[in-house]
Amino acid sequence: MKIFTMPISQPARALSWACAYEGTKVDEVQIMPGKDTRSEDYKKQGPIFAVPRLEEDGFILNESHAIMAYLGDRFNWKLYPKEPRTRARIHQYMNWHHQNTRRITLALFAPVMRPDIPLPQALVDLWMKEIKNTLQTVERWLSESTWICGSEPTVADLSCYCEIGQCLEKYTGLFAVHSIDLSAYPKINQWLTACEGLAGYEQSHAALKQCSVSFVFFLVLVAATPWKRVGPVWC
Repeated sequence: MKIFTMPISQPARALSWACAYEGTKVDEVQIMPGKDTRSEDYKKQGPIFAVPRLEEDGFILNESHAIMAYLGDRFNWKLYPKEPRTRARIHQYMNWHHQNTRRITLALFAPVMRPDIPLPQALVDLWMKEIKNTLQTVERWLSESTWICGSEPTVADLSCYCEIGQCLEKYTGLFAVHSIDLSAYPKINQWLTACEGLAGYEQSHAALKQCSVSFVFFLVLVAATPWKRVGPVWC
């Protein structure tokens, strides 16, 4: 069973973390989003040209949440419990995630690291304004329970952390760069620490830690250089 992945990708990192947490053995094949995912060979394998991707005996499945649900059912993951109401809460978060938590990455991370993706500045500005509402919603969830979906961690927590956690000072420092004060969300801070104590965290975040110094240097370079973003490129 292969997972095509890239550890700097948030959805791919969440999937790798879940597999490590559960002890699910997969062969991780690292590829570069954009360059490798648009190759003719990759395109032939499935209709979605992105990471992560699962390949198993001719079965191809894209999308991190779909893959985690599939593996969770197949291998009886504790992170994807079968109890109906807990499962419903997981699905609630995972549906909400795409238009909310995921936009933290689209607003802060993608404009710097993925200049190949054309993002209209007006749209990025809108997503920036929505970050506060997203964090407030996560804070409310965590005010009701230790984890997003109840008393135990689930795949929802891993997916959420990978979008929020990467913006911490020890990784990219993007919250500080954009003057987003995370101290206003005490429950989120407690939860971030709890997530970092989960099995598989260190393994799945090793690559992000390695590139954090280079990322901060790159941010300083961008800030000090009179570049502007025109469509999909910096110039």
